[in-house]
Formats: sequence, structure tokens, C-alpha cells
Amino acid sequence: MKKNENKTARRMQTIAICSCLCLVAVGAGVTYRAFDRSHLSEAEQQEDMPVTAVKSPTIEIAALERNKQSNDPGEAPEAETKQQEAKPTFAYPLEGEVVLPYSIDHAIYDPTLEQYRTNASISISAEKGAAVEAVADGTVQEIAEDTEMGKTITIAHHDGWLTTYGQLEDTVKVKKGDKVSQGQVIASVDAPTKYGAALGSHLEFAMEQHGEPKDPEKHLEKN
Repeated sequence: MKKNENKTARRMQTIAICSCLCLVAVGAGVTYRAFDRSHLSEAEQQEDMPVTAVKSPTIEIAALERNKQSNDPGEAPEAETKQQEAKPTFAYPLEGEVVLPYSIDHAIYDPTLEQYRTNASISISAEKGAAVEAVADGTVQEIAEDTEMGKTITIAHHDGWLTTYGQLEDTVKVKKGDKVSQGQVIASVDAPTKYGAALGSHLEFAMEQHGEPKDPEKHLEKN
């Protein structure tokens, strides 16, 4: 009887030892797994993380954003910008023959001075008292008296343009700072000064843009 009890006891010990060994093996495996996991590189851990897709705006939202930008008061519409930058249209200040043309590239003969010289204006023949009109909308910048050109009026226009009218009667119809419209009568032709006497009564007319002289006959448009 005692012999059987000893066998049973040894068997129980064996089972207990095997169970302990199994538990130790399982624990070691868990510990190794945890240790190995802790040594993974950051890039490898990120690979295991779920990826969140970037959401693109819907067609409706994109359309609203475009409309908002196009309606931004700080941005002028393209058509309006082009219109603002458009060159003014210039009409002739009066009808008449050009008796002394514009020429700054080479000298031309001046019958009054009886010599050749360059010329930054044109002389348009007209009777004394003929009405002189503004060639485009603008603002009267200056009214002055010139030894060669007599009474003069200078008008500022859009985009840096200036027009100057000379050989005028003293009784001009505008004053400095006045707004004028194209075709508005601003003065009348006077008798020429001694520097233009050989040309007869005429209007002395000059144009420039940003300080650079321009040939009026290339920019004036006949009605």
C-alpha cells in the first residue's frame, strides 16, 4: 500500500514539475516577444499603424472656393483691368492743314527762322478765332504764357499722356484743375508770335507720354 502511495506521489511531482516548466517556457516567450517589440525601429512601428487617407475637397467645395476668389474685391476682373490700361483715343483739336510737321529725328526747314531745326510739335493752319477742342478727356494741368508758343494750355490724360495747345487767345475757356471732355472747346486761335509768323495763324499742338515727345499725326484720329 505504501509502495503505491510513493508511486502516486512521484507521479504528482513529475506533473507539477512539467507544469512549472511549461509556465516558465510560456513566460519566457512572452518576455522575449515584448523585448523584441521594444527594439523595433520607429519606421517599422509606423508601418504597423493604420494609414489615414487624405480627404480631397468635393467638387462643390472646390467650386465655391473658386467663386469666392473671383468675387474678391481686392482683385479687379481681367476685362476691367485691360479697359483701364487702354490707351486714350485722341481726336484732332481742329480742322486744318499741317504746315509744319513733327520731326525730332532730323532737322526740317523752319520758314520763320529761315533755318533747319528739329520740331517736337505740329502747326495746324487755322483762322484767328477758330475754336480749339480738347483731344481727349482729361484735367487741365497748366495754363501758361510762352515766348514762342504764346498762350498755352496743357491737359493731362490717362496713362501718362499730356497734350499742349499753343498760339491761343488770352481769353481761354478753362482754368487749371478743370475736368474737360473730348471735343470740349477750351480756347481760340490767336495771331502767331514772331517765332511762327511765316506760318500764318495756326494752332501749335504737342503730345507726350511719360515725358517722351510723340508725333501727334500718328496718334490723332480724324472724325
